Amino acid sequence: MNLGTANPGGMRPRKRSTRLALAGAAVGACVLALTALPAGAGTPTNMSWSVSNNQVSATGVSYAYSFKTATAGTIKSITFAVSGSGLAGTPTITRAYGIGAGSVAIAGQTITYTVTTAVAVAAGIPIYIELGGLTNSSTVGSYTTVVTTRTSTPTTIDTGTTPAVSLAANNTAVTVNLAKSLTFTVDTTAFELDMDPSLGALADQSATVGLTVQTNANSGYTLSVADNATGLQSSGTGNPVIAKVSTGKATSVTWPGAPAWGYTVTGTGATIDSAFSGSKYAGYTSGGETIASRTGTTGASADTISIANRVAINYASASGVYSDTVTYTVTPNYN
Repeated sequence: MNLGTANPGGMRPRKRSTRLALAGAAVGACVLALTALPAGAGTPTNMSWSVSNNQVSATGVSYAYSFKTATAGTIKSITFAVSGSGLAGTPTITRAYGIGAGSVAIAGQTITYTVTTAVAVAAGIPIYIELGGLTNSSTVGSYTTVVTTRTSTPTTIDTGTTPAVSLAANNTAVTVNLAKSLTFTVDTTAFELDMDPSLGALADQSATVGLTVQTNANSGYTLSVADNATGLQSSGTGNPVIAKVSTGKATSVTWPGAPAWGYTVTGTGATIDSAFSGSKYAGYTSGGETIASRTGTTGASADTISIANRVAINYASASGVYSDTVTYTVTPNYN
């Protein structure tokens, strides 16, 4: 009976001891779980970003960043990720306060300041880093920078976005529209030659037609002439003609005498076709041929072209009224 009385009393302490051991194990497990949770990154305060030149594509620009740390940590690097595209240059460290000495490099839109020896920085410490030698984006717009402090792991300590900086245009687009313009004049719209084969002064005559061309065509112009397919022809019986001096400018000749009908060209400013050099004459063609040209604008002074129309007759030329129509065509090239 004594043994029966002692056994219950001895059992109760052992049970309590077992419960305490389990409770202690449970507490230890909770502590381990809490230790494994990562610390959350903070957001720096008093963040600012300024540029020494906000013109697009400007070179040799300084970017100055300042902020206060939000979280205590051992900083090994600070990255500055600029929004947009087109950031360039070879960055240099102009000033660095609140952080240890370091080096700087750029990759794409991200500038990385690497601390030579990682430094422990408490929360609320102001940091100022000024970087030179940068080239702004070529695109007008508003830009921000994400600033991130990191450990050597690297693990983020703090990260935040700066207020925006605007990059402005450094040029003005100018558009001036010049109208296409060509002025062409003919000083003679008709002429008549009264001829007589018995008098030398009346048997060989000329009439000059003056033309002017003025244009702002970038690649100049061409001037061509043409006449009726029948040439200088009479309405008399058989429709006689006064023969053309040549079949065109390719067969131009010095004036051969009667009977003949042709023309020669001189001018100022324009380039006169070489077929008329040496006062050579050519016959008009109904298809038209270029007699003068220019490869650029005429400028303030108009080009002048003179066409000397010449007719020579003799007794082989039948009497009558002969007529022809000469057409002038100016073609500008505005390309």
